[in-house]
Amino acid sequence: MTPTHGVCTNLPEACGLAASSQPQPMTHGHGRCSGCGAALMVPATALAQSGGAGRWRLPLLAALSVGAVVAGWLMLRTPQPDASAVTAAGLAVAVSGVAAAGSAPPPLPDGVKVPTIRMQGSNTVGAALAPALVRAFLAREGYSEVGVTPVAAEEQRLDARRPTDGARLRIELAAHGTATGFTALAAGKTDIGMASRAVQAKELEATQALGDLSAEGSEYIIALDGVAVIVHPSNPLKQLTLAQLRDLFTGKVTDWSALGGPAGAVHLHARDEKSGTWDTFRALVLDKAALATGAARHEDSRELAAAVAADPMAVGFVGLPYADAAKTLALADGQGAALRPSRFTVATEDYALSRRLYFYVARDALPLARRLADFAVSEEGQKAVNPTGFVGQLPEADTGAAVAAADVPAEYQRLTQGAQRLAVNLRFRPGADRLDNKALRDIGRITRLLERGGSRQLMLLGFSDDRGERCTNVALSQQRARAVASELSTYGVRPAVVQGYGPAAAVASNDSEAGRERNRRVEVWVMDRAAAVPQVGAPAGCGRSRPAAATGAAGAAVAINTR
Repeated sequence: MTPTHGVCTNLPEACGLAASSQPQPMTHGHGRCSGCGAALMVPATALAQSGGAGRWRLPLLAALSVGAVVAGWLMLRTPQPDASAVTAAGLAVAVSGVAAAGSAPPPLPDGVKVPTIRMQGSNTVGAALAPALVRAFLAREGYSEVGVTPVAAEEQRLDARRPTDGARLRIELAAHGTATGFTALAAGKTDIGMASRAVQAKELEATQALGDLSAEGSEYIIALDGVAVIVHPSNPLKQLTLAQLRDLFTGKVTDWSALGGPAGAVHLHARDEKSGTWDTFRALVLDKAALATGAARHEDSRELAAAVAADPMAVGFVGLPYADAAKTLALADGQGAALRPSRFTVATEDYALSRRLYFYVARDALPLARRLADFAVSEEGQKAVNPTGFVGQLPEADTGAAVAAADVPAEYQRLTQGAQRLAVNLRFRPGADRLDNKALRDIGRITRLLERGGSRQLMLLGFSDDRGERCTNVALSQQRARAVASELSTYGVRPAVVQGYGPAAAVASNDSEAGRERNRRVEVWVMDRAAAVPQVGAPAGCGRSRPAAATGAAGAAVAINTR
């Protein structure tokens, strides 16, 4: 008797029918799984019942079956083509939500289940960035046939098929605001939470069954963004302070003439309450003040930008990629210079309203979901970020990076003369000298950049806020720079200069916790020449100076504050 049923040979994590070993008719799809399209295998019990011919075929088919499983495992583990091969045109397809002609996989029969990754949360992340990262991930995994189906407003489904083995994968995206992502995680209704701000204390409490979402391995910083303040192109204003911006959006200033603009009532536009963009703006600008009554609220960033671009009296805020035809304003925060949102000012997080974008996964997340999150923060994944308009985290060097403050020490100017500043600032967990999750990944990115760049020298220049005694702050900034140097040493990298400058060169106001956090940073500089030797020891008025004595890699001096 010829066997009529078989079981799926795919990995259990990739196909539910494979995990359950559910028999399926061999006549379906020419002997392929109805769930994922992988080859079906005849169970050994069925072969044994098929008589004499089955007995001699059993060892042979069993061996072939083992070979098929091993081959499938190797195929999943084998690196696929680099995600950088995904072109800007391909990413544009992901942004538009329309599948490329001829690329969609054939439809599945009704009721057939496929492995699915569910993603919910931020509209800022879910509208363009997440689809681009998903596309690049699918390309790396070998899924070259991808179809996109709009499901509802701000929701879409991506169905993918891998031609080499017929495996299927589905990605479900729902982008209704950051808060909805954490709610869905807590309820077990999503695998990846998308957020345009960090998880809050109340959300950590609600999701504690999933582990600590703020921990490394659960919190993934996938890109950087600047919340751009936008006005009509005809508005003559070029910059605002954060205090002026606060006055506008709290209703204290209601006419443009109060800020030097043309007379006329200010028309306010803001994101909705569920938006991470709104949460960021409220925390960094409004603080505890309420938004002015009468402000128009928008769920969609593109809709908000279009409304501002059409109204000469309007002002609003959106993520940098969504500014479109509107005019962006430079912002000044306290002692820092007024800066526009640009790739460099956002990458260093010196821009007043720069922010991080996130994926969050549970401690015991599905392997497929974790693999997608891991890919998003890899070098391959980060190459897919910039074409979407957001800012990737590969630490590029910038020869024209301007210093944002006027009180830069003379020694700082001497050390950085002719050097290049990397588009990254390393920051720490609040109230500690431990690097935060982004900085830990940035250390690895910096190391790989140096490996590709030959014999370039590295400088680490630390800064602090101005709370407390100046000499203590100088020592603290030095301690943080040394903490970075210690982490780099685990990769075999020894910086040429490690120096701290305390509260000098502030990029933000020290009157707010958010501003103080941005001032507590370590800048990273590279140079092709031998590093200048800094004056080592205590700063003026902080005790006796000591001569430079420590030596780093290649004989370069390492500045060590020994106070």
